[in-house]
Amino acid sequence: MIKNLFLILFFILFANCSFYKAGFWTKEEKIVTVEKNNKLFEKEETLANEFNPNIKIKLSLDREYSNKINFNNFGPSKINLTQKKISKLKFKKIDYFDQFEPELLFYKNDIILFEKNGTLVRFGSDKEIIWKVNHYNKNEKKIGPILKLTNYKDKVLVTDSLSKIHLIDTIDGSLLWSNEHRVSFISQIKIDNDKFYALDANNTFNCFSLKDGNKLWEFKTEEKLINSQKQTSIVIDKDKVIFNNSKGEIIALDKDSGNLIWITPSISFDESFQSFLLKSSDLVLDNENLYISNNRNNFYSLDVSTGLVNWRQNINSSLRSVIIDNVIFTISDNGYLFVIEKDTGNIVRSTNVLSNFKQKKRDKIKLTGFLVSSDKIYLTSNNGLLILINIENGKQDEIFKVSREKISKPYVNNESLYIVKDDQIIKIN
Repeated sequence: MIKNLFLILFFILFANCSFYKAGFWTKEEKIVTVEKNNKLFEKEETLANEFNPNIKIKLSLDREYSNKINFNNFGPSKINLTQKKISKLKFKKIDYFDQFEPELLFYKNDIILFEKNGTLVRFGSDKEIIWKVNHYNKNEKKIGPILKLTNYKDKVLVTDSLSKIHLIDTIDGSLLWSNEHRVSFISQIKIDNDKFYALDANNTFNCFSLKDGNKLWEFKTEEKLINSQKQTSIVIDKDKVIFNNSKGEIIALDKDSGNLIWITPSISFDESFQSFLLKSSDLVLDNENLYISNNRNNFYSLDVSTGLVNWRQNINSSLRSVIIDNVIFTISDNGYLFVIEKDTGNIVRSTNVLSNFKQKKRDKIKLTGFLVSSDKIYLTSNNGLLILINIENGKQDEIFKVSREKISKPYVNNESLYIVKDDQIIKIN
């Protein structure tokens, strides 16, 4: 039944990709109309040219972003880096840091992180240790588990590379309950009321109870022998939970029963055989539409009710987009900042944010994430760079060398910027 539904949706999607003319940013220059494209998986060259580079963009920032964590839609970040002071919080070095995506957890003004051997630490605002706990046995500590942390009221939900699940009291670090799953998780962890959701390494989507960690239901998709190192993502709306799996499918389920609502492929059937090379951005939910891009030259807008394609652009990006008002900001893997009209998919402007680097150095730079403020974009890289981009003209303002090694995507808390590396947290304010 699911296979038949997949085929039906595939042919419907095949004929539902179009672009529309916008041009609301400026009266001086018209937006170039993109020719209509009726083929969902037509091979096209990656967009790698500047477009309308002289258009000036200013943000109004008059919209509130509710439930932004479950929507992956964080909107503009409030950042104040007038003094640009750097301080560092050191911890025990995490092995294989370059092979996963660390999540920095804030609790009020405090930071919760994990160290080598699975130790959890809560640091206060003055870097003092409030508590430090380890709930693993001797053999598990030797393996060096990688932890993923998720906030839940005054608790921390912990999942790890050993397939264990813990619920920790944020106040004192005590263990409230512990459970085990058959394999580790490869997705974000999302919490909704008294449940949490996760996709595991067998491409099975799971719903668990937050009361004790017991499984409530599961939905099996096709297993892959080799999964991409890039974690998959999850968003939740009022009645659906939507996720992408390692095969490149985007799937919507009833969040209470786990029943299938729709399924949409994001790569072609031929490409699915090499899906271990696929790197997709996080899903972003905004109003009634989903947005996702990948390193296979696809940027989609999907209708959240049906999974049908609203529009597609041939943008190569594995970074999560930021949506502000009626525009999308995304940065391609080859270093182009795209400003896209949200409703039509029309590209308003594209600029090369790595243009100041020589080509030989530019080819080695891999971008790890970005934030958008009222006037700047804060972009991080695998070689320790923090690049500040002027939103108005799309050009570099400043570049900071904060490390010689890979750094995480940027985080913001209390108007300060935070970046994680393998043995320290870097705070910039």
